[in-house]
Amino acid sequence: MRVNVAVVGLDRLSTSFALALKRYQESPKAEHTFNIVGRDLRGQAMKEAVKLGALDNFNRKLQNAVSQADVVLVNVPPAQLQELYARLGGTLKSGAVVLDMTPLKRPVMGWADEFFPRDAEGHPLVYVVGITPIVNIQGLYHGDREVRSARADLFQNAEVLIAADAACPAGAIALAEDLVTLVGAQPHFIDPVEHDGLIAATEGLPALTGIALFDMLRQSEGWPELRRMVNPTLALTFQALRDYSADDLVAFFSLGRQDVLRHLEGLLHTLETLRDVLAEEAEDGEYIKLEAYLERVAQAWERWEVKRHSGEWEKGATAQSMPGPFGGLGRFLTLRRPDDNHNARS
Repeated sequence: MRVNVAVVGLDRLSTSFALALKRYQESPKAEHTFNIVGRDLRGQAMKEAVKLGALDNFNRKLQNAVSQADVVLVNVPPAQLQELYARLGGTLKSGAVVLDMTPLKRPVMGWADEFFPRDAEGHPLVYVVGITPIVNIQGLYHGDREVRSARADLFQNAEVLIAADAACPAGAIALAEDLVTLVGAQPHFIDPVEHDGLIAATEGLPALTGIALFDMLRQSEGWPELRRMVNPTLALTFQALRDYSADDLVAFFSLGRQDVLRHLEGLLHTLETLRDVLAEEAEDGEYIKLEAYLERVAQAWERWEVKRHSGEWEKGATAQSMPGPFGGLGRFLTLRRPDDNHNARS
């Protein structure tokens, strides 16, 4: 089966997803081929993605890029999301599925509910499923998020989180699951509310910490010399300021404000503890509390990294496959009839 895919917003993650689909279709047992069109406001990003082999073509005009797409992969900066979803609502064909890769899922599901078209009985004709790819260990310690760093195996043997609201048809979720499997990853289902709370810790809090650190250093008396001494250790903590505009950061932090605040309180408490540990005077030339603290944290980190390398986490409830009434990828893409839409919601 030939599947039309549009990638709206090109960076390392979305381009790697497209490359992985292209890699799949070259395998001897491939049952699907993917015609992939890219769209980005940066012409150079689109050209680089074509050069890498991730795209068959690109188009700067949104309507031209997505109007024939069965699947639309959305990965744009936070400040652009609401306007993008408003425009997508009048552009996508009936039955299309939007896979949203942006960090926060609850806001985009709200915009999809507001802007996406419905039939005469109020049932949605276009669907959104949130996905969050977790890169494998080979791609983990890598700060470059540009298209040039994309690779087809970035998600191989890793997990991709799948988040959908209760009204999303099972067939749309199954389509997301199928595509995740085709790129070599393992699907992991998660509630959108839980997802956004975790993203606040793994994306929001590091970004906020880096912003605060930069702001503190630039206001210090030593900044004229400090600014000359920035190497990767410090520069990577400023990554959010490099990747996002001020408007994007405002959108991200305001949309996930309560979750970020909750994690920030925890960080402040830990920093106070660490400050007290550092303030302790040496006992017989040894900083016993500092050594104990760092040893405890280092051991916990080593245990985490071993599991991150192996991917063998503690087993919780097993996520069930969600084939839905359309049997996964191929049949869901033929969804056009009103009766099928109704059945998918039951």
